[in-house]
Amino acid sequence: MIEVDAIDEIRRLGVPTCNFSCNNAHQFYLVQNVSPHFDYNLHSEKDARAKFLTIGANPLWWPMASNPKYFKPFDVPRTIEASFVGANYALRARYVAHLLQNGVDVHAFGPGWLWATTSAWRSVAKRIKYLLLTATARSAQAQYAASAQLADHDFRRSLAVSFPENVHPPVSDEELIALYSRSHVSLGFLEVYDRHEPSRPVTQHLHLREFEAPMSGALYCTGYTDELAEMFEPDKEVLVYRNQHELLEKVRYCLAHPEQAEQVRQAGRKRALAEHTYHARFRTLFESLGL
Repeated sequence: MIEVDAIDEIRRLGVPTCNFSCNNAHQFYLVQNVSPHFDYNLHSEKDARAKFLTIGANPLWWPMASNPKYFKPFDVPRTIEASFVGANYALRARYVAHLLQNGVDVHAFGPGWLWATTSAWRSVAKRIKYLLLTATARSAQAQYAASAQLADHDFRRSLAVSFPENVHPPVSDEELIALYSRSHVSLGFLEVYDRHEPSRPVTQHLHLREFEAPMSGALYCTGYTDELAEMFEPDKEVLVYRNQHELLEKVRYCLAHPEQAEQVRQAGRKRALAEHTYHARFRTLFESLGL
């Protein structure tokens, strides 16, 4: 909801303007029309720089961060082996299913995990919709898109039906932060579908939880990227994996070796407090603006 004429007028007054956007990896179309009107375009993904340069915008890498006033450890017992908080999309259900099928008691909280068992009629209606779209598609591409939606729908429903005790509705912000302390391992998943469509390519990008979980004192385990390795030392400050088999191996190891797990947990929080607060991010931004 941006009126670019207003941004242009502010710039004519000599006031520096900045726009921050994340999800540029798969939703760049949301900002590509407004970005050239700002002095700086703060982008959370490092490799998004090229996209802004292509459209004549001025990019500035500005990673996400966290606020230690809110994201901090809770004094609660660890009663959950592994947990994830976030919407159920892309490959997340497949990672969770792999852990559950191999004996890890992982619990998932958020939109899209529980719906198959609480709204059966909606599940049936969606399945019929995707079946009809597949059968009536006028091109091979449209047929593939519909069938990919159907396969994704069926897998997520199968997970919810097979493990009803391990899928949960969304939680409050306070419950989210407490889960980082209640869980032996807190999970992160970096994969997203381009434009959230299962038929499109899979890409990766960092999320807020890459900073909020370590800040909250979690033993955080997420996907590996070179960008993440610039933020935290892999397997020293956060655990990283490259596929579902390595994820299972890392989780099992940490559950069996609590002392080593605690060392990673403490090191991750120390790094987050030292370098990944919003205070640090804004200090860097103001220096870039010459303020």
